[in-house]
Amino acid sequence: MTRLRFAAAPGIALSPLSLLLLALLAGCHGGATKPLDQTTVQTQADTLVPDYSGALQAHPGDYIGFIRAWLGEATPELDSAQLVRYSLPGTDRAAERAADTLVAGYEAFCSNNGGEITREPDALTCAGADGKIVARMAIQVFHSSADQPAEVQFTAESSAWVARLNEERLGDFRRVIDTLAGNGVGGSVLLASGESFDVVRFGRLSMPDFYAVKTPEHGLIWLADVISVKWMPDAIAVTPRQGEPFEEHVEGMAPRNTLVRLRPTDDLQLQAEPLTQQDPFRFVYTETASKLPRQARVRADAQILEITVSSKTPKYRGGLIGTRFSTKERDAFRKSLVADARKAAAKTGKSVDQVDLDDARLRGELEQVGRGGPCARSQSEDRLRSGDISYTEFLACAEYRKEAEAVKAAGGELKPDTTPLLFLSRAVRAPWYDFGGVLH
Repeated sequence: MTRLRFAAAPGIALSPLSLLLLALLAGCHGGATKPLDQTTVQTQADTLVPDYSGALQAHPGDYIGFIRAWLGEATPELDSAQLVRYSLPGTDRAAERAADTLVAGYEAFCSNNGGEITREPDALTCAGADGKIVARMAIQVFHSSADQPAEVQFTAESSAWVARLNEERLGDFRRVIDTLAGNGVGGSVLLASGESFDVVRFGRLSMPDFYAVKTPEHGLIWLADVISVKWMPDAIAVTPRQGEPFEEHVEGMAPRNTLVRLRPTDDLQLQAEPLTQQDPFRFVYTETASKLPRQARVRADAQILEITVSSKTPKYRGGLIGTRFSTKERDAFRKSLVADARKAAAKTGKSVDQVDLDDARLRGELEQVGRGGPCARSQSEDRLRSGDISYTEFLACAEYRKEAEAVKAAGGELKPDTTPLLFLSRAVRAPWYDFGGVLH
């Protein structure tokens, strides 16, 4: 039997269906602060998670009801009849104490229902003497950093929810690997910018991706099993191929929190990964002018308004989708940059900029242009053809490297016609790697 496992990058909050890693993760602490005494720490922890005895007495056999009553006024990030998820901010030590209290309350509920807790890699599972699941809890502590306070996050899952997941897992692994070995599905993508793409493959040029949509009430829904998914402010509308269309209105129902990529692991599990800047939502489409397949990488996932999935036989067979890149496209790309730089120069009244090449810091930064940051990844044509990088990314990194040499040859001079990207980055602070969050 396969198990469905969820993972996320460190520090990224997981979604409602996520079986969060059971670990008290040591994070980066902020600057030195005065240590808190034990009484203060305990008071803060009790504010986050109070005593559970009254809630257990009121809801002895209803795990979700017990959790809701226990945390009282705290508002769940995700709230459904079978699953709830909370994020409780506090100090480092208070978050750790609160996590201990959450585990103690869960152990008391499990014992009260004749169960024993099994410690799994990603959760604490309470099972009865007959082996049936009573409840499941996953908890994670994030320590404070310069940008975020400490926080304890946990997910509570009812027995009905866990049973439903177990029943659905049996055929999931095979379906995912079969799809990844084939061509996957196509359809269309509509962005908030107004751009619309006819998608020939959800995934890369080299192989498909297996995407799913996850919601609090309906769990994981394979993208291949829907006709369309629409995102609205704090809401999602799904039209499945079988069953009735539905909407869910919950705060945070954005593509970043509801769209995941499934990967099979070596131990025959499925790992659901959230979208990241390094591995964003991606798809292959046919570029209008060249009529050639191109890959899009949507880093600004909030731009995704609607995804539709075609029921037609895929245009391409499984495996690599071959493509080519012409000098005309490269020339057109640079002309568009020059045109933008000229407009910026006319608007600002500044047609020339200058950098001091005698400044060691600026000289060092110039040496890294086109080689550091997003360009640090290999920019080979092999990666371009496989879809590991996008064409705009490839062209921009090459242009940056070319312009860096031009600046050094010109004694530090920046002009719209000769160094458009560097001129734009200096004159209007326009980072090349943004492109509206959509890399083609």
